[in-house]
Amino acid sequence: MKSTKFVSWLRPFLVLSIICGFALTATAQNYFPSMVGNTWVLLSTDGAEQRTYTFEAPETVDGEELILYKIAKESVGTGVVVFDTSWVTVAEDGEIILHQVAFDRGAFGIAEATFDPPVTNYPAALPLGQTWEVVTETVLKLVGAATTTSILEVVAIEDVETPSGVFKDCVKVVINREAVTALQRLRENEILWLAPDVGPVKFQDTNEIVFNLVSYNLVEPPAVEEMPVVEEMPPAEEPVAEETPAVEEAPTTEETPATIEEPSAEEPVVEAPIVPKTFSFDLTLEPGLNMISIPLMPEEPYTAKSLAEMLAATMVIQFDAGTQHFVGYTILEEGDGFGIEGGMGYIVNTPAVGMVNFTGKAWDNQSDADADNAPAAPALSTYKSVWAFVVTSDVRGMQADTGYTLVAENLRTGIIATENITSDVKRSAAVWADMNRKSVVEAGDKLEISLYDERGTVVSGPFQRTVSTDDIRNAFLSLQLTVGDVQPKDTILAQNYPNPFNPETWIPYQLSKPTEVTISIHNVAGQLVRTLDLGLQPVGSYMTPSTAAYWDGKNSVGEHVSSGIYFYTLQTADFAATRRMVILK
Repeated sequence: MKSTKFVSWLRPFLVLSIICGFALTATAQNYFPSMVGNTWVLLSTDGAEQRTYTFEAPETVDGEELILYKIAKESVGTGVVVFDTSWVTVAEDGEIILHQVAFDRGAFGIAEATFDPPVTNYPAALPLGQTWEVVTETVLKLVGAATTTSILEVVAIEDVETPSGVFKDCVKVVINREAVTALQRLRENEILWLAPDVGPVKFQDTNEIVFNLVSYNLVEPPAVEEMPVVEEMPPAEEPVAEETPAVEEAPTTEETPATIEEPSAEEPVVEAPIVPKTFSFDLTLEPGLNMISIPLMPEEPYTAKSLAEMLAATMVIQFDAGTQHFVGYTILEEGDGFGIEGGMGYIVNTPAVGMVNFTGKAWDNQSDADADNAPAAPALSTYKSVWAFVVTSDVRGMQADTGYTLVAENLRTGIIATENITSDVKRSAAVWADMNRKSVVEAGDKLEISLYDERGTVVSGPFQRTVSTDDIRNAFLSLQLTVGDVQPKDTILAQNYPNPFNPETWIPYQLSKPTEVTISIHNVAGQLVRTLDLGLQPVGSYMTPSTAAYWDGKNSVGEHVSSGIYFYTLQTADFAATRRMVILK
């Protein structure tokens, strides 16, 4: 398999997301009807999330006609939708064959890959005990080579009850995934239930959130589907009543149909009220974070700045559907920020409780119900945690025509927020947001903030900041970054990765001062195997494959060394450290 596009090197956990979509592509013909136009809608048990599966019109890719299989994952009521797309073909026996994928992971970017040759995603038959695997190999800019293995197994045949009815003899497919990168090993588990001649009826994600089928449409519905409808609608008296109506027995007077036509002529007059041009709507905001939509269209469009001023909010966050990325605005920024649209969800932080009055006309693209359903977050009167948070920085000293990436990591949770910036942007904002409203930042958390250049080198930081209760109250933290202000506290030698390895590995290190750097490699007998003369290196962190020292597993004469234990030593003018590594063949 080859990758058609690099994903962001700052997002290694995208590898895990890649195979997540692979495991949910189509299944056999009897269990996942793959006709273009088929649609299934599954809703989480708490009603907060929705998954919509669709087969769409074929596209011609490299001269081959491929069916588009999409999964739309939506946070209900927010307007936030993330799409996973697969390009598949269906064999005559019903086997689903996977050719390409493009998985959108919101703020974490898009992962694209091509299978060459195509692979079997779901076999034609799914008997109890059937097991198969999908292996994906790709290259990420941060961690280099990455391999994800997904093992799928039919573990049970069981009946499934959903809001759409009871489906018998469904196959229960367990998906166990393991993603191995140079830096970490990640695991996930999901379950998908497939009903014969219907398709997906139930799904459980790795967080054990359960989704049930609420509606579906099949272009060619099977006869099996129609029979339960007749059995579940046994009020046979209704058809009997229609067959023997009393009115039909005495149609001697023609006044009855005339009487029926009169109310129908009057109805259009009743249903055409004169709608006022201007409305008013009161929206109550809880202290802390709120998810809102703008109920009415104002005479002058709102901006992030004007909306923040109107709500007395400290920050506003929107989800950019085009880039699938959270965008933050804080009151420290200059300018108006992004535009505010109707029918979209926005996260706002209002430290004080209050009611805001909106006036204006009805949105052209928003129903009246949308305004009534504008949700507010639970009160956060203690100001100890938030489910959305912005790290904002005024970056100085950026070079023209150079891209940079602001990276903020919560050291308690390990969750990373990023923002790509250029020299024409004065202030950047990295955003954490959990649409299920689970805490992402708490008072007392330590955040590590760094600025990387296009080569993956730290050009400012890393700096640590402790989140205060005032930061939580404002839902943002602000700091100053200057390109060139790189201040590692210590010179360190980190563990090589991968380890064990075959045949190559990367040796990461960090320098607290400019110095000549040499790495020597010895075998267990103490014999020198290879010397890596890295020369004069500036202050900085050399932790990524593009910056770390590279060893191809060969000795000084270009021969591959044998399996076993080896030792590598980092030597500078005033520092030396040794670590162990293992080659396995």
